[in-house]
Amino acid sequence: MNVALVLVQEDGRQVEVPLKKAVQVIGRQTDVAVRIPSAAVSRHHCEIAVTDTGITVKDLGSSNGTFVNRKPTTQANLKAGDLLCVGDKVFVVRVDGQPVEIDAEEAFDDGFVPPTGAGGTAPAASASKPATSKPAAPAAQGGVKPAAQKPLVSADPGDSSFADFDFLDEDDDMKKQPKL
Repeated sequence: MNVALVLVQEDGRQVEVPLKKAVQVIGRQTDVAVRIPSAAVSRHHCEIAVTDTGITVKDLGSSNGTFVNRKPTTQANLKAGDLLCVGDKVFVVRVDGQPVEIDAEEAFDDGFVPPTGAGGTAPAASASKPATSKPAAPAAQGGVKPAAQKPLVSADPGDSSFADFDFLDEDDDMKKQPKL
């Protein structure tokens, strides 16, 4: 069984991340198989297991939770076309090439659950996209200064932004891939 997670982004871009091992951890830490360097993602956020009988996802006690088709889960079976929300990222599960076509904007809208921070659980029926709001007040006025955001990657393998994302290959050697 060939399994991949397709990162879908609000602007329609998508990046396929093949899952080549039986068990892979997704998280922010550098020792995970699928690294997502985002504050909304826990160091060891969730684990994907691929066996002959199916695919499962297990939350590893993450702060923002793991969601399958917008429903919070501690463990769930996955099938082709399911939407997996990890922190602030949405993936479509692709099994043996199915689904062939993915509307990334629609999948993002249908799968995104806004992170709530440590100890909270995002509501499964909340707004599908992050709210756009005024920037926070400057720190000198008692507000929190917003962190600089790097743009998300494009699906073009020649794009230099691909140099920041790491995943472990079959031999556990670090390979450079797109930043998620």
